[in-house]
Amino acid sequence: MPPVRTSNPAKRRAILAIAIAAIALETALLGMVAPLLPEIERRTGAGDEALGLALAAYAIPILLISIPVGGLADRIGRRPLLLGGLILTGLGSILIATSGALAPLLAGRAVQGVGSTLSWVAALALVSDLARPGRKGEAIGFAMAANSLGAVGGPGLGGIVGGTISFEAPFILVSVIAAGIFAVGFVVLPRAQALPAGEPIERRGTFVSLLRPAVALPAAVAAAGAALLGLVDFVVPLDLDRRLGTTATAIGIVFAGVALVDACASPPAGKAGDRFGRRPVALVGALLMAAGGVLLAALGGLAGAAAALGVLAVGIATIFAAAVPWLDDTFGELDRGLAYGGLNLIYALGYTIGPIAGGWLLAGSGADSAYLLIAVTSVLLAIVLAIPAGRRQI
Repeated sequence: MPPVRTSNPAKRRAILAIAIAAIALETALLGMVAPLLPEIERRTGAGDEALGLALAAYAIPILLISIPVGGLADRIGRRPLLLGGLILTGLGSILIATSGALAPLLAGRAVQGVGSTLSWVAALALVSDLARPGRKGEAIGFAMAANSLGAVGGPGLGGIVGGTISFEAPFILVSVIAAGIFAVGFVVLPRAQALPAGEPIERRGTFVSLLRPAVALPAAVAAAGAALLGLVDFVVPLDLDRRLGTTATAIGIVFAGVALVDACASPPAGKAGDRFGRRPVALVGALLMAAGGVLLAALGGLAGAAAALGVLAVGIATIFAAAVPWLDDTFGELDRGLAYGGLNLIYALGYTIGPIAGGWLLAGSGADSAYLLIAVTSVLLAIVLAIPAGRRQI
């Protein structure tokens, strides 16, 4: 499918607003249950490993369908996938809200994961389609601001709404928001023509591209960022609850504040990538993540945790603002859906590993070991990024 184009500035802004809203909503679902994990633990009696699975269940189906969904976005267009994903997001949220045991909650998270895959891939492809020449990093930076706002703000939404109203309330709210975006998108999103039925799409192209040396490094950067984000979303709320007795509402407020810092960092980081290159910006992000991990382990109290999370969130935002356009630049316009299917696969892989690793560490050696793992992993990533490239990096 040819990339979406429009010469109408108002139409372009409306499409981008829908795409960015969908990105924020779908990414928020990743960690929205994080501050509610203590409540899920009390309701179901699940152990740390099972709670890690509850957080990761959202990402597991993404591992299975991202590549086919990316190819489908190139075959039938962005609109049907974005709208269909919003429907599944709402249905999965309702399933979680009405669940009284771990099994239906996991099922609801999986349905959300499928819906997120459809919407997230289509929405990011739309943002890239509509980016002005020479300003792709800046455009994707705004998308990553929404992505980061959702990823860090999701726990804030879950904690504040779930803590002040009820466990079910944040999931009902997500269903309402998804319905609203769907209604506007149904009217605004363009109906693009599909590729001819006989024209082949090489679905293996994403895997082949990700194995190329030029793509391997930004893919690894994105995977590391997602894994550390997942680890933080899982470990920090449980650590604050067990160590400080912090309420779900307070945890939500902390994550909401961090989300604002995170979202503010992404656009300038993307713009810096356009000007100075993606690699040095990613290096700065890795160093900030390392500092955030050390601060999480070193600082005590809720204020210290909030400050450490702020540093870590800026690092994660910077990492993604560099890595996503870096990956995008390696794909052609006609297989952009496949490109973001591959990115979604990388992101989900990292976010699946992060909470599971966090559960093992939390059950075995405690939260500080998880925070030090963030620091060590980030330092290793920074070392790799600091090694001079054999050729000029984008």
